[in-house]
Amino acid sequence: MTPRNISLMILSTVIVVVLWFAVYVPESEKIRSDFRVYLEQEGEDQIANSVGGNLSQQFVLRESLIQKVTGIDGNYVTISSIVSGVNEDETKEVFHSEQSYQVDAYSMTYKNMPGKQFAFKPGVQKQNYDFLHPLVFADAPLVYQKTDMINGLDVYVFRAATHNVDISNSFPQYENVKILSDTNSTFWIEPITGDLVKFEKNWKDYQVKDNKTIAVNELGWKKTTTYSSFILSETAKSKIADFNYNTKVMPVLLASLTIGINLILILRNKLKKSNEIVLKNEKMTAIGNLSARISHDLRNTLTVLKSEVSIMSIQNQDENMNKRLQRLMRSIDKMDHQIGGVLDFVRERPLKIEKFSSSVLIKQALEDIAVPDGIKITTPVQDMSITGDLTQLEIVLSNLVLNSIQAMGGSGKITISTEDKPDASVISITDSGPGIPEKYMSKIFEPLFTTKQRGTGLGLASCYTIIKSHGGEIWVKNNPTTFTIL
Repeated sequence: MTPRNISLMILSTVIVVVLWFAVYVPESEKIRSDFRVYLEQEGEDQIANSVGGNLSQQFVLRESLIQKVTGIDGNYVTISSIVSGVNEDETKEVFHSEQSYQVDAYSMTYKNMPGKQFAFKPGVQKQNYDFLHPLVFADAPLVYQKTDMINGLDVYVFRAATHNVDISNSFPQYENVKILSDTNSTFWIEPITGDLVKFEKNWKDYQVKDNKTIAVNELGWKKTTTYSSFILSETAKSKIADFNYNTKVMPVLLASLTIGINLILILRNKLKKSNEIVLKNEKMTAIGNLSARISHDLRNTLTVLKSEVSIMSIQNQDENMNKRLQRLMRSIDKMDHQIGGVLDFVRERPLKIEKFSSSVLIKQALEDIAVPDGIKITTPVQDMSITGDLTQLEIVLSNLVLNSIQAMGGSGKITISTEDKPDASVISITDSGPGIPEKYMSKIFEPLFTTKQRGTGLGLASCYTIIKSHGGEIWVKNNPTTFTIL
């Protein structure tokens, strides 16, 4: 697997997981249209029956909270909240409050008070929160107290205290009297989901007239019923399971699925390339066998032609005819060179490994090359020992030098340099030619690829094959054009 494939696999996996957390998880945690809360509370209460009157006897208080979504406007939901308190001894409602709130479904803050929380988001911290909670009836921060356990759940305990809050609207029977309330509320919050699992509250209300307290209007306390707390706890447990699935299990599954798909695509691509290589190799083998036979037969024919042309040149004294014969001889030589290139490529020759000096290799490689007068070849002064097949490495070096000569068009400079490394021998051929177009750089070692009108496209492919058979490497770079053999 290539570094590029690994990078793409990691990137796609990260994108999928990030999209899951950025899109799906917030959607799963927002206040939905089917949002419903029902909370039962029980306690004791005393209420004055008249303005300035004394408190009643203590009675059992049964209170309920009902919250539900009644409207949706973009990201905002309208939530109605109804709190009703009943004197269970007389089956008579003693307290009633109806409120409506517009809340951001994602942040759970109020539309008209963005800094105030209506409810807890998942992931509650051990810190204070700026709340306007419907159960408090007033703007009061929730102050972190401690951790606790309710029905097998670890919970955080928060408290909120209010003073002199006007709740006159809840007691319309008292005209011209203001009702002020002091309260202490305690919340047990499951931190993973932000769900309320238990609530307690005590309060003391005053009748105020002309800025003077004239009587205690109500004195009581309440707490969530055991049954209601159990239901809320079980609901929280179910939400925790969903939360863990959405934030832990599902991301792992998505990451594994993405990696699996990437691996399948990579393996499929590799299999396709392998099949293409096998097919190409089979074709090249067939072409090679055919080319070898044809080249052998043509070379025999060319040998006969060359011999006959040589004899004719010796015997003929006509200058014009000799020029034609020389032209014919050059054509035969070109054909012979091209046939030699084909044979060099298709011929499977075992390596004859020996030790020799770099100067011997360079000298023998340059011996049979016709170097134009306008081209200067610089060879290294320093000698080094090379282990390999001298004959085949001569073919490589002469091919590269000939390519440089042809690329420079009759004038320029070629520099052959060597470097003796502890575990390898390095030979570089640099020329002052125009360079290889970038679009061809990745193809020049492919068989049959050539930009020359008379080239076979097998010279550099032969070089590549010979160097690979030596366990080495060959590569090229521009500015200046340099072929490096390791």
